Amino acid sequence: MIDIHSHIMPDIDDGARSIEEAIEMAEIAARDGIEQMVSTPHMFNGLSHNPDPSEIFERVNMLQIAVGNTLIILPGNEVHISHEIAEQAKTNRVARINNRNYMLVEFPQLTVPIGADELFYKLQLQSIYPILVHPERNAQIQSRPAIVANFVERGVLVQVTAMSVTGEFGTIARNTAATLLRHNCVHFLATDAHRADRRPPILSKGRDAAAHLVGTEMARRLVYDNPLAVVNGDLVHAESPIPFGARRHEKPSFFSRFFK
Repeated sequence: MIDIHSHIMPDIDDGARSIEEAIEMAEIAARDGIEQMVSTPHMFNGLSHNPDPSEIFERVNMLQIAVGNTLIILPGNEVHISHEIAEQAKTNRVARINNRNYMLVEFPQLTVPIGADELFYKLQLQSIYPILVHPERNAQIQSRPAIVANFVERGVLVQVTAMSVTGEFGTIARNTAATLLRHNCVHFLATDAHRADRRPPILSKGRDAAAHLVGTEMARRLVYDNPLAVVNGDLVHAESPIPFGARRHEKPSFFSRFFK
């Protein structure tokens, strides 16, 4: 498996607190079957301590040396959405996944920002493809999951947290994740790991829970095929969302879309 969202980098945000804990997280991930992990420290716009890409690349290299051949560590960022996001991407102030053309973008916890679709579009105009992270944990989306389908129709990819699918983030997050999965609105599962003891880098449980909802083949795409395309900068295939109100076994109209 490949994990495109983690906070394994030590002493930079609310993730690993030390290099020792980062190494422990790497060992947990490797035992779980994760072969590559993207380190995606938070970038909160307007804060002075945001790491620039050069710092992230340097820290990833140092972390890789410490981890050894346990697993491959790749650079990235989890970027909080703002009106400055397109300019920050244009001036290379945010790290794209493995320095390719995909970028993790997060919403505030409670709301979907007004104009988010336009901000995503500005990134796409730069050939940067946004991946919306953990929408199932956003309060507004929990009350109306169809919001995510609107973004997917506009070319936004979606990552759901493995612990949401298993119910470890609560019933509402689990139900929202299941709804998004059943409506073709999820393209990746990731750990969003923060610590070795709580929120650990365990992806297999989420994969297995997803398999019960959408099948083994689709679950594999979420943890391997699609993440592999992202870290390589290749195309990700995404079917059109199943309309809300339609059942998964019904045959909806859909089109195939490809992302660079």
